[in-house]
Amino acid sequence: MNNTKNLFSLTTNDHNPLQNSNACRTAFTLAEVLITLSVIGIVAALTIPSMIENHNNKAWKTAKDLWDKKLVEATRQMNIDGVMTGVANSTEDYMNYFKKYVKVIKTCENDKLENCYAPKFVQTGDKETEVEVSTLTTASKLGQKDWNTNTMGFVIADGTTVVMAYNPNCSSVDPFSQEGQSGQVGCMSMLIDVNGKKGPNRVGDDIELKNATISTCDMKFGEQCIAASDIYQITPINTCIGSPDHDYDNRYMSTLYCSNNRWAGAKKACAENGMHLSTPQELADVATYIYKQDTPIGAQENRSGITLDADRATQLNWSTNDWYYWSSEPYGTDYYAYRRSFHSSSSNWSIFGVSYPDHRARCFGD
Repeated sequence: MNNTKNLFSLTTNDHNPLQNSNACRTAFTLAEVLITLSVIGIVAALTIPSMIENHNNKAWKTAKDLWDKKLVEATRQMNIDGVMTGVANSTEDYMNYFKKYVKVIKTCENDKLENCYAPKFVQTGDKETEVEVSTLTTASKLGQKDWNTNTMGFVIADGTTVVMAYNPNCSSVDPFSQEGQSGQVGCMSMLIDVNGKKGPNRVGDDIELKNATISTCDMKFGEQCIAASDIYQITPINTCIGSPDHDYDNRYMSTLYCSNNRWAGAKKACAENGMHLSTPQELADVATYIYKQDTPIGAQENRSGITLDADRATQLNWSTNDWYYWSSEPYGTDYYAYRRSFHSSSSNWSIFGVSYPDHRARCFGD
């Protein structure tokens, strides 16, 4: 009997895990674990990018504020020392003064900007466009069309990278004052990346514009940037001697014909958009394309017996109604300039008077 009792006792031991109902009730099934991990992963995927973005935005804003303080202090001291205005004829000359007030660890000439700055960045606005920094070689590319200076790139000690243009004719204590405000004219135009060459390289995020606007390409013709539409109602300008616009056509030795100069008006309109009036070769290249010519048309070549392709012309928004387009080439030293015709079956090179109204123009990128 005792042996039987002991055996019974062993089979009903409360410490036997196979018989412990409490232990079974507190365990998790594999399905529950997987569901929990999935929920954690989804929450992390939804929240972590937002947290990173917020952190980056705060870091970039802090870096921009710090740069602004450095720049304000540097230019304030330069004004005190008399080296802010009237001391340099170019951005390169100005940099010799500027780097004495800001710790610049590297400079890059305008043909090597990518050595100091990210090769490409995103310009924001109505549409996002990728811009190659190597194209920002002049002040006009930063929206300063009248400065007539090149740009330079530089890197400061904290890793901030900058593309800068200087205005030799500046007069403002505030280096970024706009023209027309109490007669003050700004000194500097800058494209600043507080994140160095690292991404996202996007205006509004790590990139800030100071007294600068970046013109983006309306339309591509091969590798060439061109305006999206013609100038077909050209505003004439006065290019007579003594006129502020004389440089747009400085051939005239008298006032004859120069007071109603539409050809020069087209040149000015393109320059104000940071572009140039189409050259003879650019017009010939367009003609080669829209007439589907296997043999390229020369800059000053006439070609007939050809057929204009309406689809290609439409692709470039080019007139198909027998129009003449001004070229940037003047004729001699008087009243005429060169033009190219675009007729249904021919494209010819000729000259015509600069005041003639019924011509079109198209602007091309530098």
